[in-house]
Amino acid sequence: DGSLDGKATQPKANDHSTVKPLKLMRYLCRLVTPPGGIVLDCFLGSGSTACAAVLEGFRYVGIEQDRHYCDISEARIKHWAKVAETERLSQGVLNLK
Repeated sequence: DGSLDGKATQPKANDHSTVKPLKLMRYLCRLVTPPGGIVLDCFLGSGSTACAAVLEGFRYVGIEQDRHYCDISEARIKHWAKVAETERLSQGVLNLK
């Protein structure tokens, strides 16, 4: 899903026209990114690919020209980074950066 909480995305929260399902983007990140690799998204949009990368433990580089979508993607990435960290801690995986 393209939402912050797993529920249907509300247009006022994320009005990007092509929000991708996170489950699909997570699969694609795992499919094409080697362990320790960096995911490059040169059309960041609302950040679905970057969110998926974060959830899969990859670093990412996102490029977006529209400030509005940068704001949306930043909020989504921060949310999913917290979720990912909580999941890793609950699995006993410590991220020492």
